[in-house]
Amino acid sequence: MTSKVLLVVIDAATPHVVCPAIQTGRLPVMHRLAERGVLHTRSVTMFPSITPAATSTIITGAYPAEHGIAGAAWFDAARQEVAYYGDDFWIILREGFGHFINDFLLRLNGDRLRAPTMFEMIERAGRPAACLNYLVFKGNFAHEVNLPGLIAALPGVPFTETVAGPSMLCLGDFVGTRTPHGHKPEEQGGVLHRFGMDDASTGAMLKDLAEKKALPDFTVAYFADNDYISHKVGPVAALPVIEQVDRMLGEAFEAAGGMDLFLRDTAVIITSDHGHCDILNDPAVVIRLDLLLEGFRQADLGRAWNPKDEILICPNMRATQIYVQDPRPELIERIATSMLVDRRVDQVIWRSRLTGGSTGYTVATRRGRLEFTHEGAPGNAVDDHGSPWQWSGDGDALGLEQDGRDLRFVDYPNAFERIAGVLDLDQSGEIWVTAKPGCEFEVPGGKAHVGGASHGALHALDSVSPVIMAGGAAPRRLPAAMRSVDIAPLCMEILGIPMRYRVGDGRK
Repeated sequence: MTSKVLLVVIDAATPHVVCPAIQTGRLPVMHRLAERGVLHTRSVTMFPSITPAATSTIITGAYPAEHGIAGAAWFDAARQEVAYYGDDFWIILREGFGHFINDFLLRLNGDRLRAPTMFEMIERAGRPAACLNYLVFKGNFAHEVNLPGLIAALPGVPFTETVAGPSMLCLGDFVGTRTPHGHKPEEQGGVLHRFGMDDASTGAMLKDLAEKKALPDFTVAYFADNDYISHKVGPVAALPVIEQVDRMLGEAFEAAGGMDLFLRDTAVIITSDHGHCDILNDPAVVIRLDLLLEGFRQADLGRAWNPKDEILICPNMRATQIYVQDPRPELIERIATSMLVDRRVDQVIWRSRLTGGSTGYTVATRRGRLEFTHEGAPGNAVDDHGSPWQWSGDGDALGLEQDGRDLRFVDYPNAFERIAGVLDLDQSGEIWVTAKPGCEFEVPGGKAHVGGASHGALHALDSVSPVIMAGGAAPRRLPAAMRSVDIAPLCMEILGIPMRYRVGDGRK
């Protein structure tokens, strides 16, 4: 039997904060859901563990190598431009606010996103879908865009008349469509509510649709505020934000007649796009990339190549990708050596062929070097999803343990699959670099989250999320080794719609 699906994504809901709060009753609605279903405490996201790429993975079921979103900042070689979807105000201002808005509404959800979204797949199967403030909304229906007056008045802001999304697309003050019954969901907009893109607005829309019995077969509701606050004060101090989401979910269930009635025909899945790593309250934890790489000719931040440039830096908080205009083996090695001089740098990662190897990937650290490949199966090891790998070198580079043929990653979960999942993208940087826990990268004009929290790296703190699943017509189990790429196949399975991937499938 099939059911409706409500997918709730709480940005940066971190298991070491959320799961104890569920168990102790600080999140009573989620506690009741977990009692009626299942709570998974360690679902592994993709790499880099950062919102634009991570939310794309959730809604497509694909890694960046397939969906094309290589983080929050990457270099688009075909257009000779840097794609940027971060939250650093001065970088956005330098790029141009109008360009940023247009890039988000049209490009991210247009030609940049290469894989089909669940919205597209579900509505092609003849089932209605809704998006409530989710950032990746690409769908099959045109919707009129209304720019709020304060934004429309800014110089350089282009007027975008339509965007393509699911049949019901609600993006704060920008897009608001009506239900098939002619009802427009209520939301709280304006400057104080980030133009209708904050949690209060998402919660109001969800409650309104639940009360009007207007939720379609598939709904995604996105709550972003926890990430903003966690960056400032850390995930523990930000728990009241998630408590408020918990209350809003309870209000939506009550508006629909109570949780038990709601769960009869609707499966509720709650998850996050990534975790959060506390950043020490010490300026010494900030890794200035421009200074660390001052021995190389750097492209201007956010700009395309000049002929004289050697490297182009695209920071992604606790990860960064470095593009190399002429990737000679000795230059790759020299960049890696320069990065690892700094004890705050964790890993430097690149495709092995760049330094004279064949297929596969190289991970260099101060703890040693490791190489691995998914070519030449059956290899000498198998991961939790049944994918074969061949590896050699120092397992400490990725916290790797092996029992017989079984791989076990502790501090860097599912590292092989996640690294391949971004380096196999044609728009990936030649080199990826991660920071050690407690540290973060910074470039001029950006601002590290000293005394707060950040994410983006391979470490488990950045990379794991909780999953709660309850309700629906038939009980279901979650795999022991859950990943964010499994969320889409899980939703599609509940809806009874075929998808190329199944829950738990190896991706290599």
